[in-house]
Amino acid sequence: MGGPRLEIVKFGVYVFFPVGVMLYFGGPTFYDNYVKGIRFWPDYNTTYQPPTTSVEVRTALEKMKTDREERWRKAMREKKESEQ
Repeated sequence: MGGPRLEIVKFGVYVFFPVGVMLYFGGPTFYDNYVKGIRFWPDYNTTYQPPTTSVEVRTALEKMKTDREERWRKAMREKKESEQ
């Protein structure tokens, strides 16, 4: 149909297009212009830091229990008020 010339051109595109893309996007100028300024990870001080000692774990567990109990009490109060 297309002949051997078409096949040679197709082969060249199949081989050299990915190589050209890798050369362009993998080059240092592209990295410096478009990638280097992006801050992907958040600052360490603003992230959640789980408790590390047993005392911190116990206090965090107590806080979670009191928060859960407070949410439950609030839900029960709202339920009683909506029934009345």
